[in-house]
Amino acid sequence: MNARTPAHAPRPYAVRSALRGTLAAGAALVVVLSLAACGGSDPTLGDLPAGVADARPSISAEEAQFVLAAQKLGASVTGATVDDDIETGTTTCWALKNGGVELAQIAVDDGDQPLGNTGDALRTKQLMAAGVQAFCPDYDDQVSQLKLP
Repeated sequence: MNARTPAHAPRPYAVRSALRGTLAAGAALVVVLSLAACGGSDPTLGDLPAGVADARPSISAEEAQFVLAAQKLGASVTGATVDDDIETGTTTCWALKNGGVELAQIAVDDGDQPLGNTGDALRTKQLMAAGVQAFCPDYDDQVSQLKLP
């Protein structure tokens, strides 16, 4: 340390040590992800619609599972909609985990009425259900509250 270095500044050794720990954790994460990829259960870019893979080439396995779950439920996810659609799914889970609400309480329109089973309302419910399946499966028992067709 020199006269211009504040006393509260991190020492170079501490910074290097923290950096080494971060790099080690990152390397461990890469190994874990590589092993998970070998398991064959995670979807690949080839499993996704071409537009989605092109729009989001670094999509996570969890996000890819969301896209596939949405398709299974009848909601088409495209390259143009993938970011907003994933946000719908993750926001749904955030509200369930942190908002003290149930799925039926957030699946409502501006008039506080339950979302219908046609058009954009149905698509939103399908995306919410896919979000629960992919991002917060602990709340899967609430999907029936959506009353999907």
